[in-house]
Amino acid sequence: MPQRSKPAKKLRLWLRFILPFPAVLNQVPLHSRPALFYETFYNVGSGAFIALFGLSLAALKSDTIFSPEATKEHLMFIAAMFGGSSLFSPLVNYLSAKIPMRLFMIYPNLMTAALLFATGAWTNPTFFAITVGSGFVIRVFSRVGEMNMFRILYPPTHRGTAVGWVKAIANFSGLVTTGLGTLWFIWQPAYYFGIYWIVGLGLALAAFSYAQISVPKKKQVAHFSGSLSYRTFWEGWCVFVGDHRFVLYQVGFWFAGFGNHMSFAYIAESLKEDVGASDWSMFWIVAVLPALLMSGSAPLWGRFLDKVNPMSGRALFNGLQCIAYGFHFYGGIRQQVWPFVVGAIIHGVSTGGSTINWLTGSLYFAKKDHISLYNSIHVAFTGLRGMIAPTVGVFLYGKTFTLGRIQVNGLRLGPGIFAISAVLSLCGAIFMIWLAKRDLRPSEEVPKISPD
Repeated sequence: MPQRSKPAKKLRLWLRFILPFPAVLNQVPLHSRPALFYETFYNVGSGAFIALFGLSLAALKSDTIFSPEATKEHLMFIAAMFGGSSLFSPLVNYLSAKIPMRLFMIYPNLMTAALLFATGAWTNPTFFAITVGSGFVIRVFSRVGEMNMFRILYPPTHRGTAVGWVKAIANFSGLVTTGLGTLWFIWQPAYYFGIYWIVGLGLALAAFSYAQISVPKKKQVAHFSGSLSYRTFWEGWCVFVGDHRFVLYQVGFWFAGFGNHMSFAYIAESLKEDVGASDWSMFWIVAVLPALLMSGSAPLWGRFLDKVNPMSGRALFNGLQCIAYGFHFYGGIRQQVWPFVVGAIIHGVSTGGSTINWLTGSLYFAKKDHISLYNSIHVAFTGLRGMIAPTVGVFLYGKTFTLGRIQVNGLRLGPGIFAISAVLSLCGAIFMIWLAKRDLRPSEEVPKISPD
């Protein structure tokens, strides 16, 4: 065994006594185990960062941190930057022709860590939203890079299991971050930035961990050659529209995806403005419960998704999301907290699986030479929804939509936007069921692998 693998071997022996790590490693082929080992630690920092989305929404509406300066427009900005950041994903397809894909997992995390350390420079909701939102944008390169690397590191027969495990670690890390962040925000609101500093350190350590993964040049993802030009864009677009299955899959993704991006950020707004919930209730519903249920359900969903096509899985998750938003709607119009709690539980269970489905679903359709292209298109459409839907949501929810000196009258639907999201989720579930019934097989070839 090479000398460089001895530290990893010693660490695995130590972890045998405190984690089910060795058992999980043995479930994947031998050549995939080093990658799974280091990706596990990478996802500790990555999961902690994702938890900042829910924490940031709740922090903006907290009575003791930014209130009353923080408004629904700040929530809209955070949500738009979080979801809309995916619009930059096509750049990954271009840059990966010149930069090793592994570097997308290193440098964007280091840059985001630096931004998180800047959150304590000025206690202002606008500065806070811009700083955290910029971090969401920068890390889109790591998100797309990670999706592409899944295809390189794990065979399709074990990909769901491997991704389910690392995302369970990410979700558990997010859960711990959410719990500690909630307690910290409640007890030390003046030093709220302390959690962001800790997560920044976690991202730096995550970058170091991923740097230990060795990827041979012959396993690098194939890309379109040439520069970022109209011709390159047109070639990619022709490949996309020529795959009718993938086009329909993206259409099915639109319904529930748009509904979720449109409403999720305003759960905190509704809890405060419609129900008058306490900070404790808001943090639990917006941040803690979703993180808890995501962490617990991800490994089970990973095994489930190895046995079904992504359309069937998405239909189930869309159905659960429909029920969740139905409870949010009922809680808002009845001005009661408990329906929001039930909705958060169902939404958390659904998100545990839908996250894995979102990460791996496009690989079902992509041929070897189009992996990065398909992932980029998939994430870019998510970004388009993520940018537009929160703006639509703030217009539907409130009496006015204010952006600087611009003020537009809203539709004043309040919790009614949750009912719209429930209907969109139901439409998405029905569409995916129809699509699953007419599906034949995945585009990628399933290689034969040795039992080791």
